[in-house]
Amino acid sequence: MTGWWRLLEQAARRARLAMPLLALLATMVVCRPARGEAAPAALASSAGAAASAPAPPGPRPLPPIPAAGKVTVVAIAGAIDLGLSPFLERVIAAQGEGDLLVLDISTLGGRVDAALAIRDALLRARVRTVCWVNPRAISAGALISLACDVIAVAPGATLGAATPVQVGEGGEMKPVAEKVVSYMRKEMRATAEAKGRRGDIAEAMVDADAEVPGLDEKGKLLTLDGAQALAWGVAEVQAGTEAELFSALGRPAPAEIARPRPSSAEELARFLSDPTLSGLLMTLGMLGILLELYAPGHGVSLAVGLSCLALFFFGHHVVKLAGWEEIALFAAGALLIAVEVLAPGHILPGIAGAACVASALVLSLLDLERVPLEIAWHAGWLPRALATASASFAATALLAAFAARVAPRTRLGRRLVLHTAIRAVAGGPPERAAALTSSEGRVGTAATDLRPSGKVELDGRRVEALSAFGYVEAGVRVRVLRAEGGRLVVRAIPASVDGAGGAGGAGDEERGA
Repeated sequence: MTGWWRLLEQAARRARLAMPLLALLATMVVCRPARGEAAPAALASSAGAAASAPAPPGPRPLPPIPAAGKVTVVAIAGAIDLGLSPFLERVIAAQGEGDLLVLDISTLGGRVDAALAIRDALLRARVRTVCWVNPRAISAGALISLACDVIAVAPGATLGAATPVQVGEGGEMKPVAEKVVSYMRKEMRATAEAKGRRGDIAEAMVDADAEVPGLDEKGKLLTLDGAQALAWGVAEVQAGTEAELFSALGRPAPAEIARPRPSSAEELARFLSDPTLSGLLMTLGMLGILLELYAPGHGVSLAVGLSCLALFFFGHHVVKLAGWEEIALFAAGALLIAVEVLAPGHILPGIAGAACVASALVLSLLDLERVPLEIAWHAGWLPRALATASASFAATALLAAFAARVAPRTRLGRRLVLHTAIRAVAGGPPERAAALTSSEGRVGTAATDLRPSGKVELDGRRVEALSAFGYVEAGVRVRVLRAEGGRLVVRAIPASVDGAGGAGGAGDEERGA
């Protein structure tokens, strides 16, 4: 009995240990759905959402492609800058109705105003246009692509991410104001719809808040790969080579392909319109004119200044920033400043001239024909243009003051001053030259304000004079330092010295006479 009792106890103990495992197995068997039963609610809702998402429409049908006519292929590589737009506008304008223009594009973006100019030219084009995304058209490149009749994508191509940004201090990218995003969103939508593409997809490339069901969700900026561009009707064909491209377009490979290049003038304009070089040309141009007005006669500084300004306006005129209006405004401002310097005392011409020159230079850095003034301000283009012009003015003033103080002490400066003086003496009456030379050390009165040039009264006659040290008001007593360039160089006599030594000054005049 004892042995049987022990066997029963061991069996009961093992049963207690196995009970939790048996309970778990029973639960799994009971809860497992039978074959053919419905999936859980979460899976069902997910499947329903997937079923409700719209299916991609597939590639767009090709528009009619001319089977004959001239074929032109233009490579667009690198940044979209101002020098590119006049070149493409010229190429597009040269095409006929039966021609085919292919833009082989690979860019990460660039200036919005340049892209808008190219977009406008493409929408007005009579020629059939094809954009071959090979392999990327990002930002401004996406806008150019959508303006073409046909979009072809290379394997691994990307298209989109066209939200505008502005470059802050240190070169980092900063988001722009909502007005700028809204403006570009409308431009992208209008461009896409003008070519029969979906506007909501174009908007989602600019604004992360735009949503395309089944393709892009809210909060993410849309960038399409080649397969998505084809599936959603943004692109029409895929091609990895030019031969594949023409084959996909249903056109025989042309026997001759025109591949135009920018002209020398367009390349020069592209170089001259660089923001850094533009500021330097402005500074050197205004500095040369100021130095000529300060010490006229030799013409070297005037020639350098006019040449720099001519290069500045030439570059910005070719890239469609500076029109004839801005050039005429600058010329009028320079003339008013010259009137104030050569015939001082009116003040108003100087103020008006400075305002005209500043306005002309700022307007020459902006494309307000395509970009509204408010958008240019919020995008940072107008503040950047104002900063460039202000820095140029400040640099001109500092360099002019430095040159006026230091140049006469240098060998080159002395040679220029001497050359001017010799020309003035040789070309004028000997009596006048002798009278100017004999006036050194004499005391007179400023008949007009010297800023720094003007007139002084000496021995009852008015003589052209130049202040050696800063501004001198009319009525202040001055002493003649030397004759230079056909006029006198004078300096103001301090009031304390003039009051204490007035009799001595008169005595000096009597002895000189």
